Amino acid sequence: MKTIFPAYGLGEFRERKLTKNIVIQRYGEPDELILHKNYSTQMKYTSLGKCFYYQENAEVDDPPIITLGFVHPFQGKTEDGIILNRSTMDDVFKIYGRENWLTADGSQYFWVEHSGISFYVLRNNIEHPFPFEEQNYIKSTIIRITVPITTRPDDIILNEAGTLVNNAEDYCVDGTLHEIIFDQERSERLCSKCGLIVQERIISMAYSGSRAFSKSEQDKRQTHGSPVNPLIPDLQMATMIDKKAPMPEVLRKAVKWDSRYSWKQRNMIQATSEIKRIGELLNLPNHVKVYAIQLYRKAFQLGLLKGRSIRAMVAASIYYACGAEQVPRTLQNIVNCSDSTFHQITKCYQSLIKELNLQSPTIKPGLLVSKYIAELELNHQVEVLAQKILIKYEKVYSLSGKDPKGLVAAALYVAAQHNKIKVSQTKISRTVGITEVTLRNRLREMQKFIRKVK
Repeated sequence: MKTIFPAYGLGEFRERKLTKNIVIQRYGEPDELILHKNYSTQMKYTSLGKCFYYQENAEVDDPPIITLGFVHPFQGKTEDGIILNRSTMDDVFKIYGRENWLTADGSQYFWVEHSGISFYVLRNNIEHPFPFEEQNYIKSTIIRITVPITTRPDDIILNEAGTLVNNAEDYCVDGTLHEIIFDQERSERLCSKCGLIVQERIISMAYSGSRAFSKSEQDKRQTHGSPVNPLIPDLQMATMIDKKAPMPEVLRKAVKWDSRYSWKQRNMIQATSEIKRIGELLNLPNHVKVYAIQLYRKAFQLGLLKGRSIRAMVAASIYYACGAEQVPRTLQNIVNCSDSTFHQITKCYQSLIKELNLQSPTIKPGLLVSKYIAELELNHQVEVLAQKILIKYEKVYSLSGKDPKGLVAAALYVAAQHNKIKVSQTKISRTVGITEVTLRNRLREMQKFIRKVK
């Protein structure tokens, strides 16, 4: 098995410049001569599995070989161990690293180029190979290897057959190249035929380095960055300096004073960290966390934090944000994730409502049904009937001042009884987190109309 080298192909051509006449002297007349688009001529030795390409030039009697190719039945391998007709493209990527897949119009191959050697695999469907999907070819066997012998001016865009080379991803589903258009509103480049987004989040350089000499020019050149994230207390404007790096004593003192935050800065850093921590534990969406930190900032600006715990005010802000955004999280859920007590959080919550002149939001009981259905392991029929009971209850009674957990517990108990499922009031009350007295009080209200609910 012979070794295939970059730059010259085989060891027998190491010390000489390979030309057309040298190939004929060594291997005889080729089995077939193929002219490619008046660009190059292919000397094909079928029995040897070798192909030599050269460009015709009237001024040169003995044109140099530009590319050497190997196919079956040639037996060879590269210096790094890629064996022709045995190794796969996955083996190539593991040894050489990942590269872009290439192809050309009318070609029967997909290939990649590594260190002066190209590795080819056969298209699975020559007529309809697009859209290109790498997983269909990653395990394909390398059936062809080519080595460029001389450097050509157009080597980057044309292959040895004179055909334009493109990335495999540049082709549309119909096998033609993408027709790229630019969407100014979304700052994206996309194909007008198949809708594929080729490039997104493009940074405009139109105003880079431009100067403004008047107010009108300044307004024209004014640009905006990404939106401000309220969950970042310093808006990412802090200067980070490595304290362990060697520096003059004057600079070391400056770094020391720069790292000392005011009470307001320390307060906001602690609050945002606590909101992120509780938000992750309760799996809260980002807009709820943003709502909570905005509410906390208002409370801080009004001086509501004096004499109150930061963590308790954070928990109260999150509880209000969940209710305002209709995200079903109970106060007990927040208490379980916070270091503050139930009493501390409720006092801070009442202060927020009073001082900020807010309306106390009420979480619809129906949003909590699915959670407790899963914890009690009840079926879907119970859930549907419980939702109907709660909808009817909201039309008859006001929800103001009533714990939504008590309403959910009563609705679940009634729905389970109607579906002849045995579940005790004690089990429901303990799972939901209320007393049995609260459960019975809500039951007495529901019994007045429950017969009409089906």
